[in-house]
Amino acid sequence: MTSFADFSILFVAIFSILQFLSPLVGNKINLKNLNYIVSFFSISSFILLTISFSILILAYVNSDFSLLNVWSNSHTSKPLIYKISGSWGNHEGSMLLWCWVMSLYGFLVAINFQKISSNFKIRILMFQGILSFGFITFLKFKSNPFEKLFPIPEEGIGLNPLLQDPGLAFHPPFLYLGYVGLSIVWSFALAGLFNESFDRDWATKTKPWVIISWIFLSVGITLGSYWAYYELGWGGFWFWDPVENASLIPWIVATALMHSILVMEKRGILVNWCILLSILGFALSMVGTFIVRSGLLTSVHAFANDPDRGLFILTLIAIYIVGSLLVFAIKPIRQIKISQYNLLSKDFFLIINNLLLIVSALTIFIGTIYPMILEIFSGDRISVGTPFYTITVVPIIFLFSFLAPIAIFLPWGKLRAKFEYIKIFLLFVISLLLTWIFYIYFNIQNLFSNLGVFASFWIILSSIQGLIKKNNVSLSSFFGHVGLGILILGCSVSISSQKQFEGPLNLNEKINIGDYKVKFLNVKDGNGPNYINSTGNFSLEKADKIIKLSAEKRFYPVEKSVTTEAGIYSKYFSHIYIILGEKINSEKWVVRIWYKPLVSLIWIGALITAFGGLLSLYKNINFKKNLKYLILLLIFLCSYPLHTFASQNNNYETEQIENRIKSINQNIRCLVCESQTIDESNSPLAKDLRSIVRQKVLNNETDENIYNYFRERYGDYIIMKPPFKFNTFLLWIAPFLFLIFGIAIIYKFQKKQNGS
Repeated sequence: MTSFADFSILFVAIFSILQFLSPLVGNKINLKNLNYIVSFFSISSFILLTISFSILILAYVNSDFSLLNVWSNSHTSKPLIYKISGSWGNHEGSMLLWCWVMSLYGFLVAINFQKISSNFKIRILMFQGILSFGFITFLKFKSNPFEKLFPIPEEGIGLNPLLQDPGLAFHPPFLYLGYVGLSIVWSFALAGLFNESFDRDWATKTKPWVIISWIFLSVGITLGSYWAYYELGWGGFWFWDPVENASLIPWIVATALMHSILVMEKRGILVNWCILLSILGFALSMVGTFIVRSGLLTSVHAFANDPDRGLFILTLIAIYIVGSLLVFAIKPIRQIKISQYNLLSKDFFLIINNLLLIVSALTIFIGTIYPMILEIFSGDRISVGTPFYTITVVPIIFLFSFLAPIAIFLPWGKLRAKFEYIKIFLLFVISLLLTWIFYIYFNIQNLFSNLGVFASFWIILSSIQGLIKKNNVSLSSFFGHVGLGILILGCSVSISSQKQFEGPLNLNEKINIGDYKVKFLNVKDGNGPNYINSTGNFSLEKADKIIKLSAEKRFYPVEKSVTTEAGIYSKYFSHIYIILGEKINSEKWVVRIWYKPLVSLIWIGALITAFGGLLSLYKNINFKKNLKYLILLLIFLCSYPLHTFASQNNNYETEQIENRIKSINQNIRCLVCESQTIDESNSPLAKDLRSIVRQKVLNNETDENIYNYFRERYGDYIIMKPPFKFNTFLLWIAPFLFLIFGIAIIYKFQKKQNGS
């Protein structure tokens, strides 16, 4: 069976190149039934890859160690779910999944449920074929999951324990359905260029594929964020790791494309912009693939560390990106009558928001690759982490969040805008009032967090106002924007208002954190399916109510690796989060405890936003005003119980010191971890460096003196905020250059539009 799967991959490579060449040759010789021939190759590729992928999964289930891939990533003692998910939890298996998803989208176009014209469909499948050929070739010759192993070992090496989690069963497939889904959007764009047919019908046909990819990316990123939150044991949901950025950048581009296609469909403008975003969306997905697999960028998520494979993928990326951009540059686009609009119109505000989204995406991209480029050309090493993105990206996102809801109140095109100043001012005041209430209850001291709280309420209230304002309104826009507001609210409050304890804790000792009393009860040793565990048992006491909570430390004998399993208690969107650290003696352990208010809103908001995208696939769904439903909706959105808010620390000075220590720790890289700070890492070195920071803060040393202490010993690389000097000048000014360049293009377009 595995030999058949191996040969199937070779046949798929042949079918893919024929899928590309058939239209080129067929049009020259007027080949009949070209539509059926190209569809046959596409459908056959999907069937063969489905069989191959199923055989690989079956090999994992049966622990077939005659395959190098199974031996390297599995073990007979692994639970069944991790045997199955382990098939794509490695480089070779994940590339097979990538190719299968690409063939799935080709299959869906081939069966033509959209009723696309034959000529357009042939072109789409033609470009999908050349894409598939490149990645299938890479799979066959550089990442073959069916490579044989002889002699056949009796036992496998096992899977990375961090990947032995239910999250792995869902996160990569959803992410790939989004990543690779943008390939079909890429094919739609090039097919439109070759057919010289870009009109509102193209936008209508392409829009569902953009939305589908965006939904899967949203869900995939959300699942990955939550998986990292509870599995890695550092209590965070995002730390700007290069691989995280590699998934976020295509999502931002897809968000911009989704709104741009809406404008094109409604107004017939932004044609070239939609084509460019369609190309860039998948191009950046391929760059993400390169980042994960090249080994050039350090990441906790990286699948492989093989520069040879990275060079192969980089060559593919260069061919596809340069080729598609050349087609975009040389193929003429049929001129569409320019639709005019006012500055105070929905059209213009969507264009401005597109600019802000793309500037943020490019800034993240530059921040991700700049350390690699700088090291290659100068040998200098720097780290680009949370401080850089907070300074550069967060203000752009805030501006986007402020401007986006205003479009709700504006008409399309040149219609005279009856700007509702009073309503907007009222929403502004209510948002400020709610921000002040949250500032008081949550003690939010961070400026960006307060701005984030304001932006979240501004988005939510504007969306509700838009729902009330119209007799018929699409639910997709409402849920999409409200979900974004809820996500921003969760991020802003949980980051700025969390309480943290780290240190040795004796059995039966109590500490206060937030408004809970946490008692360390005991530690019990035990065995899991394929690991040995120590389980720390805790009790949470609040208002005479006691809750039991457990946190685990696991040792996997096969992989010889230790992981932590966080104990998480959730109530009213807030978490108590406990990690069991190192054992000091029989009565004392190192323990890390966080109180994270409203942290659940991050993932709830993200899923609500994805749900809004799902609703947009059903354009006929409308929502009529109904007072009782609106009241229930308002109650749901505003039902955050005040009694769960974190209590104020009586010792204000102590709290300020702890906050300062945490802030410094978040700016220092752990040198033995992959892209983590010493605040996030559980490594012995990180604990030692945290102790040094604490001692220096208690000795009243300034932040700059503390950072200089680490720079002198480890270089600029250890500080997550890159220094502002000659070799980083471009990194820091890039966002402003992108913004100025974008404004200049919009001004030129606006001038041309007004002139016509």
